[in-house]
Amino acid sequence: MKSLSDNGISIEFNKIDILAELSKLGGNATTLDVNRGIIAQITNNYQEQGARRYGQQYLYNTLAVKQIPVSIKLTGTPTYFNQATQFLGGLLNVEAPKKLIFGDEPNKIWLAVPSGAPSLTFDHTTSPPTATLSITFDVPRAYGENKNAVVVGNNLSSEYGTITKISNSHYKAKLKNLGTAPAAPKITIKHNSENGWIGFTSAEGVYELGDPEEVDTKPVKKSEILFDYASNNWITKGFAEGQKNVAILNDNTQNLNGTLAIDNAWGRPHIALANRGSGSQPNNAGSITWEIPVDSNGEKGTLNEYIWWRQIFWLGAANQLGFIKISVSDTEGKFLYGVETIKRSNGLGCEYNFLASNGKGGYKLINQWLFYGTHREDYNPFNEPRGASDLLRRDDMVQVYWWGSYPQWHIPEIKGRKSAKIHVAIGAFGDKPQVTHAYLDGIIYRKDFIDKIEDIPNRYRMGSVVETDMSTSKSYCDNLPILDQMTDGSEPLLLPVGESELDIYLSSWNEKEPDIKIAWNERYP
Repeated sequence: MKSLSDNGISIEFNKIDILAELSKLGGNATTLDVNRGIIAQITNNYQEQGARRYGQQYLYNTLAVKQIPVSIKLTGTPTYFNQATQFLGGLLNVEAPKKLIFGDEPNKIWLAVPSGAPSLTFDHTTSPPTATLSITFDVPRAYGENKNAVVVGNNLSSEYGTITKISNSHYKAKLKNLGTAPAAPKITIKHNSENGWIGFTSAEGVYELGDPEEVDTKPVKKSEILFDYASNNWITKGFAEGQKNVAILNDNTQNLNGTLAIDNAWGRPHIALANRGSGSQPNNAGSITWEIPVDSNGEKGTLNEYIWWRQIFWLGAANQLGFIKISVSDTEGKFLYGVETIKRSNGLGCEYNFLASNGKGGYKLINQWLFYGTHREDYNPFNEPRGASDLLRRDDMVQVYWWGSYPQWHIPEIKGRKSAKIHVAIGAFGDKPQVTHAYLDGIIYRKDFIDKIEDIPNRYRMGSVVETDMSTSKSYCDNLPILDQMTDGSEPLLLPVGESELDIYLSSWNEKEPDIKIAWNERYP
């Protein structure tokens, strides 16, 4: 986007350069005025001082919605003015605040929505005719935000602050907010050892995750990661180690003789279907199987497990059909439970199905969710940036993650049957066009409740990444939302203008220094 030119200050709204688009219609558009003012209207709140005669007691103040009026001169013909009116009607008809950027401050973003009635005032006395476009933008937050975040880390020197290790469980951040309004930090902690609690404290208050009383050394049922094919692009290792085309799935409707391969779309490795294969069954697929390794006690099989994986299921055309199946089989080589992501008819509609053994050698559909296999995040939980999924088993109870929720079902048919192998199949329907992006990006298997005394299966495993966004007061662990781990009384912490301190605490028994990063976007009222 141009900053300043003969056409004045450029104005970008909802990713559209208004001056450039107006000029494409056959006339000329020039910015006359952009009035960002000094600050939004300030309202002071007071309390009467009872019997005292003079004055009032100051309580607090608030900033109202900030208004930014802009005016643009249009030069052209009546036809040009009509086309400009139609264009602006579509551009300004938004249902929520969108990004507003001015060319003289290209790094500052205002989340704004048009207000009132934008007008186009004509002047036919000029030659050629001119018109003045007037638009008022409301900024509900009353501040603009730098599009580029500043970062401070314990392994990253920065002019914006430092993070100093006090102990393995305590780190002090000294931060410099060079904006002119309090900023909301995003704090990322990558654990290099197990941890059960995270606490943030500042002059603003306290924000806690987990349990500060969680201990690490007593007789416990321990969890163990038995294979990790997700960290550091280790899906390539998983591909090499997995057994091909021997999967045990919910049914036998697919020929398992296809070829899987590593695909590197978007600059990261995925397992993909390179050749669908053929055969007498109606569907074709390739599969990969991992036997669940023995635990540290030398025992095989389990009734308590957790499976995390990342998959992509994104259509390239509405006529594409195909599926991804994730299944678990028992020590007798029988299907136990699993999920399938499947597109079986023309259109954009896709299914996410939870399946389980019916105890008679077949399967039953436990639950079905529907989604659209597009690029949009509000339609598809398996588009390119996302795709994190998980399954949790506790004997006959299985929990399935779906779009921010964790529903659970009790399945008597699988009670007492130990899991033995994990299978992934990627397939197509006959000779129909297959799904363009049907990938497995990574998979992690954890066995739970192993008899141990030296350690506890802690809330945050070594290698886990916890992200807390103070602007939304939401936290995520390994890209999945933490719904129940924020302690009572926790409030989002803002960074005041200027210098401030933020203390970060971990469990007292934390062994290794984590990787800590604090980032924020400077704000300007």
